[in-house]
Amino acid sequence: MKKTIFVLILICGAAHFGAAQPAEGVPKTILPLALLQEIINETSGDLALQNEILIAGVNRNRPPDEYLKGYWDAAFILAKLKEYGLKESQIIDLPARGPLTWDAEMGELWIMKPNKRKIADLKEIAASLCSGSTTTDVTAELVYVGPGNRDSFYEGKDVKGKIVLVNGSPGGAQQLAVEKFGALGLIAYASSHPEFDPDEVGWNSVRSSESMKKTFGFMISTRLGNDLRDQLERGAKIEVRAVAKAQMVPYKEQMVEGLIKGKDFPNEELVFTAHLYEGFAKQGANDDISGCAAILETARTLQKLMDDGKIPPLKRSVRFLFVPEISGTQAYLRKYPDIAARFFADINEDMVGEGLIKNQSMMELIQTPASLPTYLNDVMRDLFEWVGTTQRNNERSEAYLPIWSPTGSRDPFYYVIDPYSGGSDHVVFADSGIRVPAVMLIVWPDQWYHSSGDLPDKSDSTQLKRVAFIGAAAAVFLAGGGPAEAERLITAVSARSSDRLTQELLRAENRVNGAEPAKLHEVYKEADNIIFQAFLREEETLASTRFFIKNDAGLEGLLNSKIRTVQAMNPAFARELEQVYRSRCLKEKLTPGRIVLTAEEIRLGKLVPVKTEKMKGLFDSVGFAAARREMKDAPVSALGRSEAEVRNFIDGKRSVLRIRNAVSAVAAPVQLKDVENYLKVLEKAGFVTLKQR
Repeated sequence: MKKTIFVLILICGAAHFGAAQPAEGVPKTILPLALLQEIINETSGDLALQNEILIAGVNRNRPPDEYLKGYWDAAFILAKLKEYGLKESQIIDLPARGPLTWDAEMGELWIMKPNKRKIADLKEIAASLCSGSTTTDVTAELVYVGPGNRDSFYEGKDVKGKIVLVNGSPGGAQQLAVEKFGALGLIAYASSHPEFDPDEVGWNSVRSSESMKKTFGFMISTRLGNDLRDQLERGAKIEVRAVAKAQMVPYKEQMVEGLIKGKDFPNEELVFTAHLYEGFAKQGANDDISGCAAILETARTLQKLMDDGKIPPLKRSVRFLFVPEISGTQAYLRKYPDIAARFFADINEDMVGEGLIKNQSMMELIQTPASLPTYLNDVMRDLFEWVGTTQRNNERSEAYLPIWSPTGSRDPFYYVIDPYSGGSDHVVFADSGIRVPAVMLIVWPDQWYHSSGDLPDKSDSTQLKRVAFIGAAAAVFLAGGGPAEAERLITAVSARSSDRLTQELLRAENRVNGAEPAKLHEVYKEADNIIFQAFLREEETLASTRFFIKNDAGLEGLLNSKIRTVQAMNPAFARELEQVYRSRCLKEKLTPGRIVLTAEEIRLGKLVPVKTEKMKGLFDSVGFAAARREMKDAPVSALGRSEAEVRNFIDGKRSVLRIRNAVSAVAAPVQLKDVENYLKVLEKAGFVTLKQR
């Protein structure tokens, strides 16, 4: 099936540049080619990489007073925003999550016997000392305990008053090694991709509380850890000295914001997010200074193009947030609910700068959850596909339209477009109390994830240029577009809807064809739900384009016509799926059955969860977790990561059954009882009430 290419032309851009005349072979996309070339020519991957290097080029240990006076990196970002012409930029102090934070001043690990050798130093590798470690200076025998997270690993071993070597997370072994068996501290090796780089040192932590014994943890590379393990298992006696100086210090929570104010609709805002901090002691070049550098370059590009008159002033505002990951976004939205109410879309950039071939990776577009269907996925998808196509080498080994940086690679733009997943700041916007469509851009897998190898040498200025270009192009379309663009947007989303519906029909048919005969009818019922929910999502996706219509009766009529066209396809798809089911029944010599509701489905089809005041706004996950722990005889639910989607579908109208069906259609079916039990837990915690309809 051919992929439909967006054929949108941004009217304001076309008026400024004249009709776009794409070169032969260069595909059309949501913006005219002349405008895309202006953005490409202005966007600099080298400037982005230079900023990444300046912030995270070295392992910089913060002096203790920086935690209260203000952070060096926040001041750097602010200075750059001002330099780039974003006058409405500022550092914002957010509510701190506690009165104190951990700070390390020094940490060294030595082998004392049989031969004296320093094997770790905080000054050289910041990951060497686990966060949460206490001040110490001890010399003791080293004992290997494997992963150290089960009693069996300690059988026949005396670790009291000694230091344990752990092949795994130090936090996983701490409870047994230190608390139960009396070890002094831990040396661990656990990096994300030791098979790729055995010398990377993983970031990790040890737990610290008033009720726990004071301890320390050092991290070493897998290569060194395996060498020490082998020596110990051959009977060698190894004595190590651990020296650390750490403290808990008062601190402030900070972030930076920059704003380009829109000319026509300043209270409608596109927001870019990237996390400047993932814990103040950890500073990764790719995770996520690369994202900060990329959106900083997008901001510079937009402002420069407007200042030079190469693009018209943006109609809507664009806000850039450089935050502590997740917690900072949550705190910002709670502190400024009036600003949060202006956001119509979020583009979150997390770990976007790595060289794709060097990192053996792909550039991912993570789309919005099924509970939040939106045109945003199609706009971003179109840009990804366009960059991927234009950066593909042809038979003359020349790109169609090079987006290269002078010091960067000539990598193709390897990309993948994936369904929703969490793990970064976009999840905050997708929360049911915020409901701002949010996508994430990320290079994944990351071979140096959360390790000492997360340095700017892994980044590629060409990759950064392409990411900053995609951000700027998306901003020009989303913040620069108005009602005039809606007609083409509606048409394009409608075309992609047809593609998605066809794929969902294929997925449903594959379910039926692959079902065990004994479960054929049950699987057909779930497959029918896949089709039903897919049509609901596509209707909502089309309806989301109404944001650009601005009460234009003609465009409203076009949109309604497209929605009716989608609705009219539903019966035909259902009949086709039914025919596949009947054909399979004939093959298996089974009698086809009708889809009917069970007694439980009928009961729960009349039970509707309604949010209480406690669940209005951003969901209080910390408060809910605490309430859940204190519950006695709480209903058991095995939803796992589907819990968030269940919450997101609560709108005071959907029944328990409808919520279950909406969640089940996206991936694997979930049990109706699990959904009911989870909603009962929410009710006991005061977040919802369950009402009979």
